[in-house]
Amino acid sequence: MRNKKEKIVLLMVIIGAGVIALAAGTGVYLLQKKASELEADNGLLHTRVAQAQTKLAKLPVMRAQRESAQGRLEVAERIMPSLEEIENLVDNLSEFAEKSGIVIAKAAPVLQGVYARGGVVKRFEEANFDLDLVGDYFQFVEFLNLLENYKRFIRVDSFALKAGRSEEEPLDIDLKFGTFTYVGGSAGGGK
Repeated sequence: MRNKKEKIVLLMVIIGAGVIALAAGTGVYLLQKKASELEADNGLLHTRVAQAQTKLAKLPVMRAQRESAQGRLEVAERIMPSLEEIENLVDNLSEFAEKSGIVIAKAAPVLQGVYARGGVVKRFEEANFDLDLVGDYFQFVEFLNLLENYKRFIRVDSFALKAGRSEEEPLDIDLKFGTFTYVGGSAGGGK
């Protein structure tokens, strides 16, 4: 009987060892699987940390660019005439004509439109003017110089010179120019 008992004990030990080995193998497999998942997550986190560090390194440059852009916007807001200054510009056109010796035959403001490109916030309103002038070339150049050196931003879009029938006849001049008024936010134009 002892032999039979020994065989049963031996069989139990073998079965127990097999169960323990199977449990240990399953445990090792599950731990390796979890470790590889954690390694993958760790790799992703390292990548995200590296990306965040790259963004943080760019932050001072971006702040400097934003401050520079803000400064340029403030300058633009200061040189953009207010609506009142546009009315003054119309009055100044007569002064420019007198100084240059040119005659304003017709002055017509063109409809104002809001200036925006590609869905950008509308911060500036455009005011365009169409002038018919009469004078010689040098008077026109002087008038144009006075206009372009006005204290506020002026954009000359086009001009056309048409000679008179004789040398004594003055030129007929068509001048188109525009300016912008600041319509947005905190700084307000014309400060």
